[in-house]
Amino acid sequence: MTRKHKYAVLSALIAAVIAVSVPYMGRAEPVEPKQEEAEMSGGQAEVDDVPGNAEPPAAEQVKEDVPATGKAAVQQPAKKVYPVTATRKAVSNAKYTLYDDPKTGNIRIVHNQSKREWLGAPQADRKTTPSNKLYLDSPVHISYTEGSEIVSTYPLKDKELKVKEQKIENGIRVHYEMPSIKLAFAMEYRLREDGFEVTIPQDSIKESGSAHIVSLEPLPFLNAALDEDDGAVLLPDGSGALMPFKKNHPPYYAGYSEPIYGPDAAFRTQSHDEVEANWLHETPPKENIALPLFGIYRNGTGALGIVTEGEYSAKINATPSGIRNIPFYRTSVEFIYRNDDVVFIGDSGKVPFYQGTMIPGDRKVRYVLTEGKQANYIGMAAVYRNYLMEEKGLTPVKMNQPILHLKLFGGIERDEIIGKTFISMTTFEQAKQIIDSYAAKGVTAMDVTFDGWNRHGKYGDQPDHFPVSKPLGGSKGLEDLAGYAKSKGIRLFLSANFVRAFSGSDGISTNKDSVRGMDREVLTTYDYYTSNQYNNPARKFYLLKPERTLHRYIEPQLAKFAGLGVAGVSLDYMGSMLYSDEDRSHETTRAEAAASWRQAMERFKESGAVSVDYGFAYTFGSVDRIDGAPVDSSHFIYANETVPFYQLVMHGLIPYTSSPANLRDDAVYDRLRALEYGAIPTYELTAEETSKLQRTAEDRLLSSAYQDWMDASVQEYEDYSRIAALTMNEQMVNHEKLGAQLFRTTYANGVQVIVNYGSKSVEVENTKVDALNYAVVEGSAS
Repeated sequence: MTRKHKYAVLSALIAAVIAVSVPYMGRAEPVEPKQEEAEMSGGQAEVDDVPGNAEPPAAEQVKEDVPATGKAAVQQPAKKVYPVTATRKAVSNAKYTLYDDPKTGNIRIVHNQSKREWLGAPQADRKTTPSNKLYLDSPVHISYTEGSEIVSTYPLKDKELKVKEQKIENGIRVHYEMPSIKLAFAMEYRLREDGFEVTIPQDSIKESGSAHIVSLEPLPFLNAALDEDDGAVLLPDGSGALMPFKKNHPPYYAGYSEPIYGPDAAFRTQSHDEVEANWLHETPPKENIALPLFGIYRNGTGALGIVTEGEYSAKINATPSGIRNIPFYRTSVEFIYRNDDVVFIGDSGKVPFYQGTMIPGDRKVRYVLTEGKQANYIGMAAVYRNYLMEEKGLTPVKMNQPILHLKLFGGIERDEIIGKTFISMTTFEQAKQIIDSYAAKGVTAMDVTFDGWNRHGKYGDQPDHFPVSKPLGGSKGLEDLAGYAKSKGIRLFLSANFVRAFSGSDGISTNKDSVRGMDREVLTTYDYYTSNQYNNPARKFYLLKPERTLHRYIEPQLAKFAGLGVAGVSLDYMGSMLYSDEDRSHETTRAEAAASWRQAMERFKESGAVSVDYGFAYTFGSVDRIDGAPVDSSHFIYANETVPFYQLVMHGLIPYTSSPANLRDDAVYDRLRALEYGAIPTYELTAEETSKLQRTAEDRLLSSAYQDWMDASVQEYEDYSRIAALTMNEQMVNHEKLGAQLFRTTYANGVQVIVNYGSKSVEVENTKVDALNYAVVEGSAS
């Protein structure tokens, strides 16, 4: 053997000895119990009136399900995790038991029969860093400011933290005192027959130093899930979106954090990427949150959070795994107590500014716990639908027959070198002709909404809508149209804008009627250039004070609307835009603004029907139709599966329409989506050619002449009518993804609508579905 070979053999022997005798050094050893205790001892705990009969850790109570394969499952090495610390029994009812950790104030809920459990803090891997362990175990996350910036923290980070618990009816109250920043507040947990409820009482918040609370996020890790778990986070993003748990996914750098009912336009940084003194850059287009809820389900265990108090100043947060090196998916509500924005002072540039006074009111979120087949977004939609009907008193608005919704555009003014010219697009007499043309094609069941009918047309003297435009036919012509429509069994609605007044309008007093921003100046909003999302200075608008508008403009015009004989009004923006007012003489919160808009809807309902656009939840019960209901999500990279959660809740409760079909981005796909989601078809049309709108402020209607869209709209109505004749008043009870481009919607009476977005025909349970088409399967309710 050569010397080279001898050295090779010797090296191999030495390597083998080292591999056998030396411990593997590639990962940390398990933390000893004393070290874990040191990490958790963030402060002292005081306990009042809470039973001290501790229970064994959850890991010892709940057995894992054994795979029913008939063969032994391959045993994977189990991760070493920290034990559950919420082990002391605090309170129970017939269905659930609440356990708590008196040291951290965290909780655990256990179903008394099934033994399923919902952890407030997940069982972290023993390799978790101490700081992340405290972050995971904190039952609330906090943001505060001392004037210059927002600081994020959590109670267990405060080494002087004091936690005090006491029993309350059906639950416990946990009081937190953080001496280092001189903040204190309490959280109350109450068991319910369907889960539990978390309340943050307003009077429990104490700010005795320079720190002022910006937000509180209770139970940020409730029922958190790992990559390998089966399930998803439910986001109320538009119609709904799922954040599925995945083992293989790209690195994520930010999660979902969006305000309920969309951004507050009174604070420009909420809806703009860049805010400068002379220009604004809008955030990328995305859907809004119309329903105040969120959910997460994993391995047959689900939790639906319904924000029941404080939803007007709150965000829904959802974070995929990997961010902050934390391997958990999680979702929660973040209650906002102070908004922030930037103001411009002289030549000093932008200065951050925060609300001095907290937004008042208790905050409350109810968790409805679901199991088994109900632990998914379908089951959660049923839970929320029942909540609306049983607790909010929402009664279904019944449809008599399938309808086609037409939105007719009346007129608009065009600026000329000298003066203005009124551009008439659809007169009241022409509207009769359009109704007759559809009747000749067999379409007699319609809702017609007339826009741009008032003096000066679209963007005219709003919110003062009268007198009626003379070039279109005047009051007499509109009354005749209303009577004609009624004689044909058609409901005629008039669009009314009491929210967002064009700056060129003579119908308002800017200083008295308009809301103000944090700089106390009259707030202006804009339309944006679609090419670059910068504001268009020529398209400037003012937001109107809700309460003042109700009493000064809406109430005096109620009789005038009723006198025209129309069936109802369509209240622009009231269902899609909610804002506050920072006017020192009359500050208004978003909750107060919503109350004023609801009151306006109720007043109009006294004499007719009411519709709104998009359909924020605070409008439910006050409207008869929702126009342009969300049928898509924002398609965030971590939530790439759109679902019809909104429709699962609303179908059979309030009729809803799609966005105008002649303005669609993808005519074929969007038509199929509307059928899949059960939306009434809508077309926004004119009697005149669209080219007449050149050099006006109306640049949305690229093609609107009704003759051009007659055949397409009649065909779409016939497709919708075929389905709606069987389903229009039925609850939507299931939605399935049968393939990458194949979906099935099921209604309470068993009717199924199968939609094929693919380029090849498919067969589903003996039913053929052609490419880019749909099929209806009649059935009976199971």
